[in-house]
Amino acid sequence: MHTHWLRSIRPRWLREEIFYRYYFKKTLPPGLFRNSKLDFARGFSVDLLPTDVSHKCIAMCGYYGLPLSREITRMAATGGLLVDVGANIGYYSILWAAARDENRAIAFEVNPRALSFLERNVNSNSLSAQIDIQKVAMGKMSGSSPFYPGPEDQTGWGGFSLVPGEGSIEVPVVSLDDFFRKDMRHIDILKVDVEGADLWVLKGATGLLRERRVKNIFFEENSVRSEILGIKPGEAQNFLSAMGYRVRRISLSNYHAVP
Repeated sequence: MHTHWLRSIRPRWLREEIFYRYYFKKTLPPGLFRNSKLDFARGFSVDLLPTDVSHKCIAMCGYYGLPLSREITRMAATGGLLVDVGANIGYYSILWAAARDENRAIAFEVNPRALSFLERNVNSNSLSAQIDIQKVAMGKMSGSSPFYPGPEDQTGWGGFSLVPGEGSIEVPVVSLDDFFRKDMRHIDILKVDVEGADLWVLKGATGLLRERRVKNIFFEENSVRSEILGIKPGEAQNFLSAMGYRVRRISLSNYHAVP
């Protein structure tokens, strides 16, 4: 296990800026990606894919997505249930579970490449009792859908396809309303990052949103992927506003919504 000198830089935003300016396109030492320590969850570490952009940031900086990492870590102190849609390697689920033994997370991930890392990281950190891994995609209705896993050197660039194509696989899809039909728990945080299909996940939670069973929503607007799916910029924000949620931007492409 190695750590890079960049982790000693303060403030954290400067650390991330140096990484993206000088390092993110470079091939980095393999040792940085094994048992890489997490800055926002002391004593916890993850295995990473050396070619993945977001994984490089974790390996070098100790975190990924600084505004969201701060928000989730802050809210984890009081805890509850995190629903992590598009969990990837489990980074945010682990931050949440690491904060308190009572915290629980449901990590939804369907990309086979990401799933292998997710299962390994949850088990190696002894968090399987707190993090429930669900190998399904979340969408606006239950069923199945073509899914493109993305390039082999990335874990998080895949997503729904409108039609089957070369390299796509068929994956099971569940709506959040259907998943929680018999589970009456309230959701403290719903985190959605599904490469452009965030609106579909939110529409699949219409009942939960109407009943105010979701306290905080964090989602991403990936305009390039959304356009492929026929989703226009601002649609997710408008949908949540119509559902009675107040939406604010927390970074260039990430948003936070509350009732």
